Amino acid sequence: MNHYTIPKEKHGSPEWLAVRWRNENGEARISASVAAAVHDQHAFMTGGDLAIELLSDTPPQPKEQNQAMERGNRLEPMIREWAASVYRFGITEPVKMFCYDEPGVRLIATLDGITDGNVPVEIKTTTRKWDGELPPSWYWQGVQQAICANSDMVDWIIFDSTMRLNFHTQKVTSDEKRIHIEKCREFLADIDLGIIPFGAQIKAEHATYMHPKADGTSVELTSETVELVSELTNTRKQIATLEKQESELKGRIGLALGDAAVGMFDGNEVVSWKNQTRTSFDQKRFEQEHPALADKFRKESTIRVMKTKGAK
Repeated sequence: MNHYTIPKEKHGSPEWLAVRWRNENGEARISASVAAAVHDQHAFMTGGDLAIELLSDTPPQPKEQNQAMERGNRLEPMIREWAASVYRFGITEPVKMFCYDEPGVRLIATLDGITDGNVPVEIKTTTRKWDGELPPSWYWQGVQQAICANSDMVDWIIFDSTMRLNFHTQKVTSDEKRIHIEKCREFLADIDLGIIPFGAQIKAEHATYMHPKADGTSVELTSETVELVSELTNTRKQIATLEKQESELKGRIGLALGDAAVGMFDGNEVVSWKNQTRTSFDQKRFEQEHPALADKFRKESTIRVMKTKGAK
């Protein structure tokens, strides 16, 4: 087991993303913020999503900040100072990142803060009211932070919709650490082989990412894959049937609503049908009136289209 630290690059920068993605030997590693994806319990990332990111030839690139990200980045320094005054002892922002390695396992964590007693601190802002229980994404993040910081606890500071600070101490046992470490070992073993880990949720875009261009050849499928083709065919038929049912239901409800914007039952709103204004680009008219300019900005792209033809 090897605990060590490395200099912390600017949070969110390409350099920061790169060191979280691969270690100095070019080996993939897992960062605390996506630790729950290894267990397929992350709120926004599946195990397949994480696998594709780690299997990529290039590191993740900075993303445009959404409102939640911007809120957190702006409030974090103030919350850290506010919490320190409540704690009545120091909370500082580390200038280093915390790493943990053992054979087959490579983990890294960026801490929002650390107390005078060397307890990791994680700061969260949320538009929901804190209910006292860590969601899975936060729970596994805390477990990995405890592993990387060589601690048996993590102090959480949560600024919620009540506009108050909430304090929660997550005690992390050796069993919890071992469960996560072993799960990461299994996950990284497949990543090191260049394959998506077994059991990770797969999406169509994952296959497209790994195999973007067809080479014109054919391949003999296994019976298991042929069964998947049959399932896909049946699923598409079910979707078509459900879309037809949806259209009919919306039609019947719309006729019942008439010109009314809201439908009520026993004093409660059960459905609404309101006008929305949408602005769209009239591409057809633009091409007719400015053909030369349209040609200049026309972009050609190649995609792979999957069609099923049935299987005997």
